[in-house]
Amino acid sequence: MTRPSFIFVANLLWLDFVNTEPVRAGERVDLLGGFADLARWLREAGVLSADAARLAAARWGGTAEGRGVFREALKLRVALRAGAERLAAGKPVGDEMVGVVNRVLASRPSYPRLVRAGRGYASRLEPVSRSPLHLLVPVAESAAWLLEHGDSSLVRRCEGTRCVLLFYDTTRNKSRRWCSMEGCGSRAKAVAYYRRNREPTSAPTIGLGNNVETAPNRPA
Repeated sequence: MTRPSFIFVANLLWLDFVNTEPVRAGERVDLLGGFADLARWLREAGVLSADAARLAAARWGGTAEGRGVFREALKLRVALRAGAERLAAGKPVGDEMVGVVNRVLASRPSYPRLVRAGRGYASRLEPVSRSPLHLLVPVAESAAWLLEHGDSSLVRRCEGTRCVLLFYDTTRNKSRRWCSMEGCGSRAKAVAYYRRNREPTSAPTIGLGNNVETAPNRPA
C-alpha cells in the first residue's frame, strides 16, 4: 500500500497539521489513517527523530492508547482547522480552538535535553509523562505561539480553485496567494496565459483618435 505524501508548505507546524486533509482529484482526502501515519507525520515534520518515531510506533501502534491519542489528534485537527478558517476570514479564532490547545498543552510535563543536530546541537523536550498525548504538544505549542506572538492576519487560505490548504504568509510584502507556486500558482498562471492568448471571439476594433468603431466586414 502506498504511503500518503504529506504537505509542508504552511510555515507553521499547526497549519501543516491542518493540511493533512487536502483536496486531491477534486475530493477531500485524509492523509492520517491511523497512529502509524501520525507518528510518520511527526517525524517528517521534524517533531520526532527517526528513533523516537520508531519507538512511538512500536510502543503505541495497535494499542488502545495509540488509538486514543489518534482520536485526540483528529479532534485537535478539527479545532485547529475551524480556528484557522476563522482567522483566514478575518474573524477571531474562537474559544473552542483555545480550549482544545490548552487541553493538549496540559498533557505533559517535560524537560529539555541537548542532542546532536548535524554539526551542532539542539534542545528537544523529553516527556516526563508516559501518556502518548504528549506527542501532540508541539502542534499545540505552534498554535499557541501564533496567538501569543504571531500576526493572526497572516493566516491565509490558498486562492486556488477548490484548494483548502492554509499557510502563514512570511513573504516580505505579505502578498502570498498560493499554497505553492509549483501547484496552484502554476495552474493559475497557465489559466491566465491561456485567457490572454486565446483568439478573440468578436470583431476587432479600429481606433480613430478618440473615436472607436467596429471594423467593417470584408468580403472573402
